[in-house]
Amino acid sequence: MLTRTTACAAPGANADFRPGDTLFATADEVLHGRGCLLRAEAQGDVGAQAARLLAEAARQQAAPRLLGLLPYDPAHPAQLLIPETLLHTPNAAAPATAPRPTAVLRRHELPSGARYEEGVRAALARLAHEPGLRKLVLARTLRLDLAEPIDLPGVLARLWRGNPHGYTYAMPLGTDGGAYFIGASPELLVQRRGRRIYIHPLAGTAARHPEAERDAHQAQALLDSPKDLREHAVVVEAIETVLRPLCRTLDIPARPSLTSTARLWHLGTPIHGELADASLTALDLAIALHPTPAVCGLPTAQARQAIADIEPFERGYFAGAVGWCDAHGDGVWSVAIRCAHTHARRLTLYAGAGIVPGSVPALERTETGNKLRTILDALGLEAAA
Repeated sequence: MLTRTTACAAPGANADFRPGDTLFATADEVLHGRGCLLRAEAQGDVGAQAARLLAEAARQQAAPRLLGLLPYDPAHPAQLLIPETLLHTPNAAAPATAPRPTAVLRRHELPSGARYEEGVRAALARLAHEPGLRKLVLARTLRLDLAEPIDLPGVLARLWRGNPHGYTYAMPLGTDGGAYFIGASPELLVQRRGRRIYIHPLAGTAARHPEAERDAHQAQALLDSPKDLREHAVVVEAIETVLRPLCRTLDIPARPSLTSTARLWHLGTPIHGELADASLTALDLAIALHPTPAVCGLPTAQARQAIADIEPFERGYFAGAVGWCDAHGDGVWSVAIRCAHTHARRLTLYAGAGIVPGSVPALERTETGNKLRTILDALGLEAAA
């Protein structure tokens, strides 16, 4: 039976996060799931499979919520889960303890920093010579083998403290409670409440600086950067193309604004709309929008193929989507970035950067290193080069 409580104030505020639990926290609320009432590895019509799970759960629970994880590649299964028990509470500031010191036994970059720069040059060549190709997002990974198991509750608390206005998540992979997909995304893919929808795409990034004056300068430089504005405009244009036919109204600001995390500045555009068809669910919208050019490129199929040709790894759930929906169609889905696959003592971290004409390979490599810091900071580890 579904229970609601106020025992948990914020991610990791309690030490009660157990293997197999789920977590999805926004600036407004924390959803902490325990146990598994229903679960599916869904392929094909993911929205229909989610609706069937919610309908079945409604016969056993009052107002169930489904937590989900969509892969980058729709050929791979989505993870859909309805917990036996859901702690649903307002979010609030919570103390985060310092990371426990732990040794890194092995550290492996794929690709290496130098090879990542080669990949950016290959992407730029394709952008120059393939008609219609406007943007690619290239990623790299960092695999860490640690001397001790990961302190998952502590890591989640620190991720939330570093990005309290974003989306902190931990989704179990499989049924043994050992493997997880975790992260702290700054980017909202879509939120639906009744007919009202809200989208906040991010594209265009700059590192923050500890000195206030330098930090403000870097933020303004990002707002004025032709390369970053071009990269961002591609994303907004693609989202408008998807949403315009689905909406009675759609409000898109003419220029992006700044949003920030502890480590990074981003260009963001808050988009509001009203659906023409009230039967479209938050998950339907997430599937329609995913993947945006913020994590893939434009045109999507052409960018996917270029990424597959250049990246030497499978993305899995990186650059997918993570969130929740209910039987009324309401829900919140974030872009699955600033993330890692974890299992026991091993983590694989992911970070990408948008490549457009004018991108500089060394700067894109630095950007991915800055993005990897989100997880590394929560672990108390040094950043990648």
